[in-house]
Amino acid sequence: MRVRGYAPATPCWSVLSSGDPAAAETFYRGVFGWTSARTEDGATVFLLRDLVVAGLADSGGDRSGWLTYIATEDADATAALVAGNGGTVLQPPADILPRGRAALLADPAGGVFGVWQRAGFTGAQVANEPDTICWSETVTWDVDATVAFYGRIFGWTEQDGTAGVNTHYHEWIAANRVVGGISPMNELYPAGTPQHWRTIFSIEDCAAFIARTRELGGQVLAGPVDAGIGHAAHVVDPTGGAFLVIELLPELRHLLG
Repeated sequence: MRVRGYAPATPCWSVLSSGDPAAAETFYRGVFGWTSARTEDGATVFLLRDLVVAGLADSGGDRSGWLTYIATEDADATAALVAGNGGTVLQPPADILPRGRAALLADPAGGVFGVWQRAGFTGAQVANEPDTICWSETVTWDVDATVAFYGRIFGWTEQDGTAGVNTHYHEWIAANRVVGGISPMNELYPAGTPQHWRTIFSIEDCAAFIARTRELGGQVLAGPVDAGIGHAAHVVDPTGGAFLVIELLPELRHLLG
């Protein structure tokens, strides 16, 4: 689906920060059928049908991971709110001209996220269709503390998940609209797993995606599994970036619109 803008307090953009950007670029081009290009400021973006779907950055040798950016009208004010509510400003707001202004932040439990104040670029230009990002969620040990923090930062509220998953799930609400999720960690997660944000991609065929992942050097941590709303898999790219994919049940695919 073509996206032309994002309301404040809405996840709007995801970037893979990779220790080996060249290897990551090869993997994602192969597994999703994306192309790639360079922006005016030298950044790398992935495209589907010539529309920007996600970004790629060099982590400088650090571990790889997907980073969720949340739209804001004032990156400086949001960073100040984070710092004043027990979070951490990892990278202060800075201009990324001509595209926008961004900051890298962490919640009190260590979950890292970014905020994006748009200028010439609003965020992903295509989403909520196969081979694009369809969902972002906070993965946490402490739902109550997470709800309290993000409620103060973005004005989000929480409701029980309504998509029919098999485990208890929560959804983020902004301006009476579902904008993301909260996934509680349980005994299936290794002790000490930090709170984090997770990026989820829509796919058409989970089994075929798993096969492509393995052929291209990625790993499958779990899946395909019945997630209640479809078949899902938890995978890791060859550089260590983890993400989820979901093949929605046919009767639920209208939810992506």
